[in-house]
Amino acid sequence: MVNKNQTRAFTLIEILVVVSIIAMLAAFLLVALSSSQDSAKTAKANVKLKEIGSWMQLWAGDNNNQVLPSQFDFTDEAESGSPITTRRDVNAPDDNLNDTITRGQYQGTWTDILWTDNNLHQSYGLSDKQQSDPMKLRWESDSPDNDIYEIHTSFSGPFRSPFMNTRGIDVGLPGYFAANDFFDARSAQDKDSTEDSRVDRYYTYAMMHAPARSVYLVDSMAGETISVEPEAWEIDVTTGGGPVTQATDEPTGEIDFRYGDDCLMLLLDGSIVRVAPWSERGPEASPTGDVDHSLFGRGYRVHQLTKRKPTP
Repeated sequence: MVNKNQTRAFTLIEILVVVSIIAMLAAFLLVALSSSQDSAKTAKANVKLKEIGSWMQLWAGDNNNQVLPSQFDFTDEAESGSPITTRRDVNAPDDNLNDTITRGQYQGTWTDILWTDNNLHQSYGLSDKQQSDPMKLRWESDSPDNDIYEIHTSFSGPFRSPFMNTRGIDVGLPGYFAANDFFDARSAQDKDSTEDSRVDRYYTYAMMHAPARSVYLVDSMAGETISVEPEAWEIDVTTGGGPVTQATDEPTGEIDFRYGDDCLMLLLDGSIVRVAPWSERGPEASPTGDVDHSLFGRGYRVHQLTKRKPTP
């Protein structure tokens, strides 16, 4: 006689099949969530770069249509009674004081200018006091560096990427948006005390002959500025014993390809582009014939942005 109430059990193979299906579905879900998060971060990076471009235009409107300098040292102008508008706070941090002027107000990078001019310490609610002087705000006129993460670990600054650095000494910290040092306004003497020239360098937008192809900001793992020297823009290349034809996956310079295999760039006209790796940066000079001065195969220029000399 057959027992009609007997319950059929799952076999081991059936259980393994079900577990495998669940694992596959979970993997698909994790990939989808990761992709969605990356898309959100990329969108946030684009918003940040677009806002920086707007702040640059506002600063240019207040400063004779000048391109925001990547680095500046305007103490000469200040001492002569004609200071350029940079950081408006006399309490700007000073590393090199003299008897006549608060130097920190007239020295720094593009981030210090935009941070101070737009009162971003208020926007980001940074009311921390300086350790050396409790009467002064720590980040009122000094754009936060890595030291801010020791106090505010989740800080998301306007001049840093939502993605972490993928390499370098700052792995695990938000990536940098680095300004092209073609726009370094410092004089030769400002850069090197052994030099004689005290002429600062100012570019205006009218002097740029291709703003839509001129790189101002690029994703970097090294800092707030990036040199125009070729090695800063280098990546490994495959030559096969012949001409350079293809870039490998691993960069060797300061660029950080943190959006998949791409990087983001803010161009001088305010547009934002997502750029795949290039084989090398264009040469400094054209000895013969027509030579591509852009990032080869990409059309975007780091140098050779104008044939006119900067205004002294």
